[in-house]
Amino acid sequence: MKRNLALARLPIFACAGLILSLFVVNLWNDAVGRDWPKLRIRSAQPLWGVPGPKPVPWTLDAFLDGETQKAFSNAIGQTMPVFPLAVRAKNQFLYSVFGASGAPNIVVGKDRQLFEDFYVREFCGRSAAPDAKKIDVWADRIRNIQTSVEAGGKNFVYLVSPSKAARYSRYFPARLSCASVSTGTTEKLAPHLAALSARGVNYVDGASLISAVAPQYPIDLFPRGGTHWNYLGSAIATRELTRALNKDGKTPPLPLYDFNWSPRGEALGTDRDLVNLLNLIWPDANYPTAAVTGKSAGDCGAPPKLFAVGGSFLVEIVTNLTEAPCGAAVDYWHYVHNATEPLGRFVVAKEGGVSQFREQPSKTSADFAKAYENAQIVLLEENESVIADMAQVPDLLAAAAK
Repeated sequence: MKRNLALARLPIFACAGLILSLFVVNLWNDAVGRDWPKLRIRSAQPLWGVPGPKPVPWTLDAFLDGETQKAFSNAIGQTMPVFPLAVRAKNQFLYSVFGASGAPNIVVGKDRQLFEDFYVREFCGRSAAPDAKKIDVWADRIRNIQTSVEAGGKNFVYLVSPSKAARYSRYFPARLSCASVSTGTTEKLAPHLAALSARGVNYVDGASLISAVAPQYPIDLFPRGGTHWNYLGSAIATRELTRALNKDGKTPPLPLYDFNWSPRGEALGTDRDLVNLLNLIWPDANYPTAAVTGKSAGDCGAPPKLFAVGGSFLVEIVTNLTEAPCGAAVDYWHYVHNATEPLGRFVVAKEGGVSQFREQPSKTSADFAKAYENAQIVLLEENESVIADMAQVPDLLAAAAK
């Protein structure tokens, strides 16, 4: 009888033991976390893109408002080694059963195509009435940048990179209501490009290019589980960039770029950035993408010095240029759409045939100006989703005008 009773209570004892072990682990982590952080007990697979717990506000007002209790419970929860597994289990259930995302900034579309919510909202919010005055101010800045760059004996090219939401909206979820599609106002680049052309700006419209050439290739130029163009899409744009730098008949430091490519069945690197952010137990990264090998026309001596200023879509461009036979040495200043200064600075060079991104702590305006002065080629990029709204344009204008 007693044995049967003990067996009946075994699940209760197991649950109590689990709760006690989690409590002990938290006490241990709290005790060693500050002085001996390497001794903390962690999950084997930390979560992608999940910020750490915020400091607990220990004030009377915060306590009465419940902020202290909420921050404290969140901090306790996130320090548990089981927390990442619990998040992944929940996200896997939503993704596998309902085809939904457990990450608030990711949209799951048709054929499990993943989109960043920001790009979807921007595309669906496009209207038919662009601000002509704002476009003129922006285009004048680009023209003034080019004038100053070329006056200093450097080469300049401006790149518009594509938005996956804009170029592959056919994969949006069937239930998604998209106002710009209903009103026929999905394209917004025409007035921007017309303003650049009227001012003689040397530019590459990578966004429209992707749409134009996509039917020529058997795979999409954006990966199913990524937000950026794949290396095939970026290689096509890289080729056009070098053509734009060569079109005046002069010999720029950067020779013409071309490439060979082959299909790849497993996504790597930036081709699976959104898959990673879904934080699944069994992430599905087996979908078509591409492996690219660059080719350079002509010989070069020392690596050309490229000053690249723009958003995250430059990562693939910079990689292509550095890994080509006549690889460039790149000083890459990374901006994001909601920041007024660079998020990071990376010196990129080819090591063992592979691009290595070395983050630099020096990213002041003086460092920016010095990096600009050392460059032979200046590449300025904006994504179509945030064109005319990015901080890199006035920053580059200030450096070039000195």
